[in-house]
Amino acid sequence: MSSASSEAEDGGATLCPSALCEPGALLLGAVGADGRVGYLTTRVRVDADFVREANSAGRATASFRFAQPCEEGACQQWQGGRCSIGDAVAGESEPEPAADESLPHCSIRSQCRWFKQSGPRACRSCALVITDLA
Repeated sequence: MSSASSEAEDGGATLCPSALCEPGALLLGAVGADGRVGYLTTRVRVDADFVREANSAGRATASFRFAQPCEEGACQQWQGGRCSIGDAVAGESEPEPAADESLPHCSIRSQCRWFKQSGPRACRSCALVITDLA
């Protein structure tokens, strides 16, 4: 898929790592045959051509993961001042990862809503999240 451009930063906004495929969204990665997200090593901002191509074979959010600025209270997943999806992904009852456990590469970790809420626990399960299972 062509028509994507690199973007250095997203203005410091907190980012939702499970956003829609829309022009301006950041492409986080692609869903592999094993059902896990393979993350990109750089930030790639999608444009209207990418969105059109990605949706031509079905719903793009079933094959790719995207990030956009977190909408906080405007999002239906925002509950009690937190992202309920981020809490579910982190599995609040799971122990912290070992100090020597490396986290998967992520181009948005410093701005990620889920990481800001739950730290490394969110990263451990993030690659298993597919936004749209259609």
